[in-house]
Amino acid sequence: MKTRECIKRVITNKWIRMMALAIVAAIVFSYLYSRGISPVWTAVAIVCFRGFFRFIYKIACFLLAVAILFCILSYLVF
Repeated sequence: MKTRECIKRVITNKWIRMMALAIVAAIVFSYLYSRGISPVWTAVAIVCFRGFFRFIYKIACFLLAVAILFCILSYLVF
């Protein structure tokens, strides 16, 4: 029980979640910067075109679901 309480405390702790989000954002922005995309323009695009990114996310989820379904069906057929 002690471990579960510690994990719940870490998950619900606001500061730890913010630090984890900052680390992930830094990794993503550094990756984009290494590919030639400025972090400032990336952030501006995410803020200004929020609906566009939701649309892209929905398309990506759909394509992933189709790919998983294709893999399952091809495994069953062959």
